[in-house]
Amino acid sequence: MKDGNDCNGVPVTEIKHERSEMSKKPEIQEDVWIRTQCARCYADCAIRVRRVNGVAVKIEGEPDSDMGSRGGLCAKGLAALQVLYDPNRLKVPLRRTNPEKGLYVDPGWKEISWEEALTEIADKMKKVLDDDPRKLQMQYTTSRAGQNGTLFAFKRLFGDVKEQRYFGGHAGPYFSAGGGGLFCGQGAHEIGGLIWASWSIVPEFERCNYAMFFGSNKGTGSGHSSNMCMRRAAQARVRGMKTVVFDPQCNFNSGKADEWVPLIPGTDLAAALAMCNVIVNELGIWDEVFLKTKTNSTYLIKSDGRYVRDEKTDKPLVWDNSQGEAVVYDAKSIPDYATACTIDYALEGEFEVNGVKCQPAFQLLKEHLKQYTPEMASEISTIPADTIRRLATEFAQAAQVGSTVTIDGHQLPFRPASAIVFRGGQGHENSYHTCYAVALLNLIVGSCDVPGGTVGWPARGLGYPDTGKLELPLEMGKDGLLEFHHFGASGPIIKRDGPWPVHMPENHHHLTMTDIFSMALQTFVPTAEDREELWAKNQVDYRIEMLVSWGCNTIMSLANPQVAEEAYKEIPFTVVFELFSSELAEGFADILLPDTCFLEESNFAESIGCNFNYPYGMEDWYFHIMQPVVEPQYSRRNIAVVMWEVAKRMGLTERLYDTLNTVYNIADEYKIEPGEDLTTELVCDRVVKTLFGPEHDWDWFKEHGFVSWPKKVEEAYWRYFVDCRVPIYSEFLLDIRDKMEEITKEIGIDVDLNQYTPLTSWFPCTIHAEDIPEYDLYCYSYRDTLHTGSHTMEQPWLDEASLMNPYTYNITMNRDTAKSKGINDGDVIEVESPMGYKVSGTVKTMEGQHPLTMGMAACSGHWGKGMPIAHGKGTNFNTLLSFNLQKVDPIVLTPENCVRVKVRKVERS
Repeated sequence: MKDGNDCNGVPVTEIKHERSEMSKKPEIQEDVWIRTQCARCYADCAIRVRRVNGVAVKIEGEPDSDMGSRGGLCAKGLAALQVLYDPNRLKVPLRRTNPEKGLYVDPGWKEISWEEALTEIADKMKKVLDDDPRKLQMQYTTSRAGQNGTLFAFKRLFGDVKEQRYFGGHAGPYFSAGGGGLFCGQGAHEIGGLIWASWSIVPEFERCNYAMFFGSNKGTGSGHSSNMCMRRAAQARVRGMKTVVFDPQCNFNSGKADEWVPLIPGTDLAAALAMCNVIVNELGIWDEVFLKTKTNSTYLIKSDGRYVRDEKTDKPLVWDNSQGEAVVYDAKSIPDYATACTIDYALEGEFEVNGVKCQPAFQLLKEHLKQYTPEMASEISTIPADTIRRLATEFAQAAQVGSTVTIDGHQLPFRPASAIVFRGGQGHENSYHTCYAVALLNLIVGSCDVPGGTVGWPARGLGYPDTGKLELPLEMGKDGLLEFHHFGASGPIIKRDGPWPVHMPENHHHLTMTDIFSMALQTFVPTAEDREELWAKNQVDYRIEMLVSWGCNTIMSLANPQVAEEAYKEIPFTVVFELFSSELAEGFADILLPDTCFLEESNFAESIGCNFNYPYGMEDWYFHIMQPVVEPQYSRRNIAVVMWEVAKRMGLTERLYDTLNTVYNIADEYKIEPGEDLTTELVCDRVVKTLFGPEHDWDWFKEHGFVSWPKKVEEAYWRYFVDCRVPIYSEFLLDIRDKMEEITKEIGIDVDLNQYTPLTSWFPCTIHAEDIPEYDLYCYSYRDTLHTGSHTMEQPWLDEASLMNPYTYNITMNRDTAKSKGINDGDVIEVESPMGYKVSGTVKTMEGQHPLTMGMAACSGHWGKGMPIAHGKGTNFNTLLSFNLQKVDPIVLTPENCVRVKVRKVERS
């Protein structure tokens, strides 16, 4: 077209000029990399984000930190910019206008001001707390970093002044964690704490030669330190470490393993016990030094199952072979490995002390294990007996019992074999005993917190060298057993008791019932099918009247939605902080508030949880911060700032400042004083100066991102530097059982108290005992490495990858099993449980699936309108589950994560 006017009458020469101007590259006024932490799962990986002219344009792993993959990053982190700039994100506070609540209900959102929201929330919360603090529930998720420190501050601010070990107090509000779905690690966390002083366990990949996994993706998928573990596991595989994976499905970890061992869900316990039996009774292999000095194997046991105790001190007795008499367990100090090698306490035999016949705990364990033959375990699990015997032999030989290694001048046992269990293996009604049986594999050969063995996330720390802060102390507690006070995500700043000494059952008539089930970290009761029956029998005289939820979508992740629906509908007032309008928000929230994402936040809180995620083994200590890459847009506000304002409006200003100073242990010279302008940066600044000194203020951390310092041998491999023991024999369960029997009889509830036994034993789950041949398959859920919980399915790149992945959004089924039922790859099927719960989805058949099982990726199947990309993708496994007292582990309350099902092909219309 020549010069003139276009069809709209605009001069063509003018259009050319405008296009020329638009084609010019914008001037680069800013191009910076900002160091911070990722929060698309709870691994807290170190990242750096490129910001150009005020816009975040790229995320990559931090190359100078071990808190991740040294420059690498998983898909969740790489795609996080799509969270920051997602047009579907919440922008303003919203109020529900539809009085009806429930699944699939349109809330009728109406925009309101922050002033309206804050006023209503403060008024409601004050009324509830003034009436009865137990009527308030606050729930959070570990799947979004930056929340843990906030939770503990809220616990003190709105709850009991004294911190509770558990998420729920008995006198104050009920605090609960959303987790990654269905109480991801109830048994694993309890045993991790009891044996390793850690929230979880992992192979010491640098030196491990043989790693055995039971339903765990450590090193290949999501979870604690996921990128770090993937980096180190990959290096170990290159080095030649053998990996054996017990799992119904050959997918993530098993797909990269040297050997995949398929089994029926919930039978890991039988397999592990059989291997323990082979090692002890057939091979005669065990680490005498470790068992004698680092466990209660030598403690003398009476016929009633209790310790033989010293009459004067009440301490457990052991038989000293060198003296030919019984002595208290701590008669000799054992400060190091060299001394441990000189101890000669009896592991076997029968003795008489003060007229009482007794045997060492190890003797009882050895005899007890004989019933668990490989043949017996094979019948239960379908693993061939020869395979069980061979793997046990390989594991025991790989442990190299008796070998040592010298590191930085310290001679230590070298045990390059590790056995690991996590969500999949422990997600059953025998959760506690399963985790204990896997722990026994490590304990028998002495591969606990020594080079090459199974280690916890740093359980012991001597503190930052310049200030002594961030110390993680371990000590000898009651009966000589391991005691510590930095359990889980609490870390060295915020104290939270570990599993020992155990809490005895009590009955405060609390609706969570964790006062009765005293070893449970979380509870199924508030959303259970039988909750009203349990509350009636237990004379619970109150109900939740207000729920405050942030970063959680518990209607999808923590129970059967159809069952939980009624529980959430009964709560009169619900406030949800979220990035998106989730299923929980749409169905049940009265007020929905737009939260900030991790790229808009200042936070130090994740670095205080060193016991949860930080570099293990000899990799350095790191303390990272989270800082905003961009400022929050629209009317989004961080939950901490919002709840601080709520507290002030409730008249809790003085308590608020005291809480922050106390919970974060802020030094006197840096204490936050009432009247100061309270911001997240202010709190962060006072905390880091307390920990690292005035030269390391918040501005320093914003520039550098993190501080690191070398780890010492006595921190990384602490076991022989701390004179304490761990139990192979759980005498404490006898006392708990007696109290449980008293309480449960009084209130009239049926609990399987047989599991409260001091020797780890096989217990079938209801899925194994049900005589329902029509329901011939075992259906389970698993964590897909592309996702965390339910919130990552809204990210377009992850959705695209999930659509390419043949498993994420499909139901997996063994190819031959499917064929026998007339089902082919790509067919739509209906899956039904014995309770009549049904779901449907598309089948992906595969050879790498146990023929009696089928799997679904956890937390998929979104139905909410507020997450349009995730909407309708996948199948919600939880809908199939029964959720009641008979479907949980009676010790730690882990819900049964597997269900018997029948399937039928859905004919296409």
